[in-house]
Amino acid sequence: MSIFVEKKHEIDNIRQQQLEILNNVVSICEKHDLAYFLEGGTLAGAIMHNGFGPYDDDIDISMPRKDFEKFITICQDELLPNNYLDYYTTNANFSLTFAKVKNTTINYPEKNRPSHIYSHVFIDIFPLDEIRYEKGIPVHIILSLNDIMKHIIFTRNSSKNKTKIKQLYMQLLKLIKTEHLFKIYYFLFTREQNSGFLTNHGGRRKKQRLQIIKKESYFPAQKIRFMERDYSSPAFPEYIILTFGTKYMKNYSNKQGLSHIDIERL
Repeated sequence: MSIFVEKKHEIDNIRQQQLEILNNVVSICEKHDLAYFLEGGTLAGAIMHNGFGPYDDDIDISMPRKDFEKFITICQDELLPNNYLDYYTTNANFSLTFAKVKNTTINYPEKNRPSHIYSHVFIDIFPLDEIRYEKGIPVHIILSLNDIMKHIIFTRNSSKNKTKIKQLYMQLLKLIKTEHLFKIYYFLFTREQNSGFLTNHGGRRKKQRLQIIKKESYFPAQKIRFMERDYSSPAFPEYIILTFGTKYMKNYSNKQGLSHIDIERL
């Protein structure tokens, strides 16, 4: 019997908790008329399985920046008792440029962390930032600079295992407060308006480095089925998935392991 089968009950419990967090977040969005979309692997799971794929171990949603910021401001008063916001505004050592909503009731052992460090079950919330898209050097400079800033913030605060050189680099970065790094980040990457294009800076990876998407691919939102409930989806979900790469869906369907959970510690 594989360890994945042995741990199926624990994985199902985590997924159920993630769904409950998602429903709490969605209820806040609907109450305050905030736009959100299923995103990334969660959107792929909705398209292929109407729910979690066999090896999905997280939930991703995205929100336009203005709605994201409104959510960050109001959610702490409206999240359910065991749910909490994890972002630089609530955590001085937050390592990412997107937010997480977590639940304290179930531990979540993430890969590549020291064995004694556990997170809580979470969902990811990615802000969609406007970006001026004119082919050529300027957009490459913006994206490269964004990657550098993300790397600095992540290296300063991440609990992932590090080499001795990276540990030294981290200690040097600790001389700068996280909130000051985010002020620079916000100044550089969140002020563009009415550009007609969106990018998910926090969700971009090397293969999607130039992932810049027309707004009309997201709006108007439509409904998509996920785990026996309808959620908000981009207007053209299949196109959004294609921007992750032409082989994304094939790789997703062939996936043979969990992305985030250290199953040995589950």
